[in-house]
Amino acid sequence: EEWHQKLHNNTSPDDVVIAEAYLAFLRANGDLKVFYASLAAGGVSRERMASYEQPIHADPNFVPHINQEHMHDIDEYLKLLRAVHLGTDLS
Repeated sequence: EEWHQKLHNNTSPDDVVIAEAYLAFLRANGDLKVFYASLAAGGVSRERMASYEQPIHADPNFVPHINQEHMHDIDEYLKLLRAVHLGTDLS
């Protein structure tokens, strides 16, 4: 629920990093080390995520039977986040 709420409330440039880390996590078949290494590379820590208005304390979930569809959805969302927060083109 924390992840769901974060996606629907006041996105920020951190959400680009979080979405990239989450995609890396999904591509690594749910390897949390990959997720947290990707977050750290982007400058986002667990403590930072816990400090958000909609805090995130829980690790992300990996659901193998929907992984491919989920990766597609998050990749599309990441494109939107990049356009909004980094000024990249939507095309």
